[in-house]
Amino acid sequence: MTAFPPPARCIAIIGAGFSGTLTAINTLKANSAEGLRILLIEKTRQTCRGLAYRYDDDNLLLNVPAGNMSALADEPNDFVAFCEELDPAFNTKSFISRRLYGEYLEQKLKDAMDQYPGVISIVNAQVNAVQLSTDCKSYRLQLEGAEDVMADKVVLALGHFAPKLPAGIQLTVSSQVVNALDFAAIDALDRNAPVAVLGMGHTAIDAVFRLTSCNPDRKVYMISRRGLLPFGHRFNPQPPRTSGFPSWLASIPVTIRAYTRAAREEAKAREAHGGNWRDMLNELRPHTATIWKSFSDSQRRKFLQRVLPYWDIHRHRLAPASERRIKQLIESGQVVRLAGKVTRVEHACSGVQIEVALRGLKGLSSIQVGALINGTGPSYDITAVDQPILNQLLCDGLIKQDKQKIGLEVDEHYQLITAQGDSLQGLHYIGPMLKASFWEAIAVPELRIHAQQLGRRLATQS
Repeated sequence: MTAFPPPARCIAIIGAGFSGTLTAINTLKANSAEGLRILLIEKTRQTCRGLAYRYDDDNLLLNVPAGNMSALADEPNDFVAFCEELDPAFNTKSFISRRLYGEYLEQKLKDAMDQYPGVISIVNAQVNAVQLSTDCKSYRLQLEGAEDVMADKVVLALGHFAPKLPAGIQLTVSSQVVNALDFAAIDALDRNAPVAVLGMGHTAIDAVFRLTSCNPDRKVYMISRRGLLPFGHRFNPQPPRTSGFPSWLASIPVTIRAYTRAAREEAKAREAHGGNWRDMLNELRPHTATIWKSFSDSQRRKFLQRVLPYWDIHRHRLAPASERRIKQLIESGQVVRLAGKVTRVEHACSGVQIEVALRGLKGLSSIQVGALINGTGPSYDITAVDQPILNQLLCDGLIKQDKQKIGLEVDEHYQLITAQGDSLQGLHYIGPMLKASFWEAIAVPELRIHAQQLGRRLATQS
C-alpha cells in the first residue's frame, strides 16, 4: 500500500483510552508548534473511555476520591471543578461514577482539539504492525483496511488485555467462560440461572454488581484461591501527607520479608495510637517505584508469589458505597464466597459443573451454574495475548517482556527496550504494563504523571 506522506513531525499514538488521550493532550500542552501532527488511533469508535470508563452503569464508581482524579498533573482541582459544575454537592471526597469520568476525559480531549485545531486527528482503525524504516528514523504503521501511515514517533497505549483462562479450566468448556469485562455477554446470560465468578478483585466485583442489577434474586458464587475481598476507603478519605522516604523502612534489608514485616509493624503502631493503616499506604505510594527498582529479580518474584494478593486488597480499595454493597450481597446469601482452587470444570445439562477444593479443608465443593465468568483481572503476559501488533513487535525483537511477565521493559524516557536490550529511539509505551519498571502504573494519580512526562518528551525531542 502507498503510505501517507508525513507532515514536519508526526506522532502516532496507538490507543485512545486514558493513557493515549492524556499523552496527546500533554504533548499539545508542551508544544503546539506549527507542523506538528498527532494521530490518535483507536480500533473502536469510542475514544477516551477505554475499558474502565466506557460503561453507562452509575453503580460502577471510581475507587479514588474526586480530589485525586484530575487527569492533569499540574491542575489538581480540574476534575472536582468539572463535577461541581454538574452538581454542587460533589466535592474532593466524593466517589464519582466512572461514566461521568469518561465524560470528563472526552471533554478534555475536545477542549484540546478546539484550542489547537487540526493538530490531533482521530483515526478509527486497528494497527496490525509497526515497522522500523530502513533508515531507522521513522516508523510505518500497517492499518487494517486502510492505507499505511508513516510517523516519526510511535506510542503504544494499548490498555488492558482480557484475562487468561485460569488453570483447571479445560479448553473444551472455554465457550461457556465469559470475560468479566464483556458486559454485553453478561447481560445476555440467562437471568434466572446461577452464575460463578472467578476472582474477588475489582473486575470480579464489577461483574457481580452487573449480574445482581439485572436480577436481584440471582445466585452468584465468587471463587478465589484465598477468598480475599478488597478493603474500602474511609467515608472521609484523607489526602496523603507529603513526606520523604519512610523512616520506618530505613536501615533494613532490601527484602520482601523485611519490608513486609516493617509495614505490618508500622500499621499496628498507627492503629494503636488512633491512626489508620490507610494513611501509611497512602504515604508510601509516591515511593513504591523507588522501592520496586531496588528489589532484585528474585525479591520481585517473591512479592508476586506471596504478597501480591494481600497488597492488592489493601492498596486498591473500594469506594465506601461499593464495599457496603458487596458486603450486603454476601450477608444476604445472594452472593456466596468460596475460598479455594478450581479443580474441575465440566459441561452440565444447562451450564457447567465446577469443583472447588476449599482452602483449609479436605473436601470438595461442587456447584452447577449457568455460566462461569472470568474476573481474575487483566493479563500482562504478552506471550499469551492475542494482539497482532504485540505479536509482530515481539517476533521482530522490537519489544521485550520483563522476567516476571507483568509488563514491557522501557527506559527512563518510556522508550521500549528491544530483545537485544537496547532502547529503541522513537518507539514508546505508556499504560499498565509500566508495572514492570515502576510498579505503580494502573491508577490515574500515577498514569497522569507518566503521561505528562512522556508528552513533554515527545514535544521537545527532535
